[in-house]
Amino acid sequence: MGEARAAGAGAAADARFPVRVPDGLLAGEEAGHGDPVVLIHGFSFDRSMWDPQFPDLARGYRTIRYDLRGFGESGLPAANRDHVTDLVALLDALGISRAHLAGLSLGANIALAAAALHPSRVRTITLASPGLPGYPWRTPRPPEEAAAVAGREGIEAAKHWWLNHEIFRATQGNPAAREQLTAMVARFPAHQWDSALPAAPQLPPLTGFLPRLAAPALILGGALDVAGYREIAGVLAREIPDAERQEFADCGHLLNLERPAEFTGRLLRFLACYV
Repeated sequence: MGEARAAGAGAAADARFPVRVPDGLLAGEEAGHGDPVVLIHGFSFDRSMWDPQFPDLARGYRTIRYDLRGFGESGLPAANRDHVTDLVALLDALGISRAHLAGLSLGANIALAAAALHPSRVRTITLASPGLPGYPWRTPRPPEEAAAVAGREGIEAAKHWWLNHEIFRATQGNPAAREQLTAMVARFPAHQWDSALPAAPQLPPLTGFLPRLAAPALILGGALDVAGYREIAGVLAREIPDAERQEFADCGHLLNLERPAEFTGRLLRFLACYV
């Protein structure tokens, strides 16, 4: 497939790596030993969103986090490369045949799509604040609203609008989460809002796959998240055969940053059931 790891980026603790994939590279890091766990960040974020979880997970698992294509230190979007294809290429490059996947928002969508399209590569999925490609929203989807603002008013205006969207309202009373959110959005390259760059392929509709999913699923959501994401969490919990759901009270979209200890503990308990 043409992937090659950088010299010295083996399984050593806190090893940073670039993984070369067709039409680009993915930047990331890994730490720890044991069953592989891959952490997948959300839209407008980067792998640093997993700072609260990464060290604790690495004590018992081979833990990998990476920047999606078009985010963080990874390469530009490519018109013929989607995030699930990149994830499989990453697993191949790291010598991982099967992994636990944990994602938030866009990252959860990618984990869900990987479990649907490549079931032999996925042990479990943890879906935090998930969307559901192909599911009809009753209100505008927040990322699409942000893209429309960028088209009308420019990228900096869209970033300001995005930070103040109700999806992140719960962080306003949580200084640590708000600081991390603000820093990530400031770093966000916003390639997805640049009409001069190619658009990456969208994830396929997944609604029809849910009853056939084999991977056990943990679905986590915030009681203060916007209605669309709360509704989707309920759909996933009902339709995925082996699914459990937990809702975090007084918490919004950024569960792992708003309630880091509670989120990490819940994830670790779930993973321990499948070692």
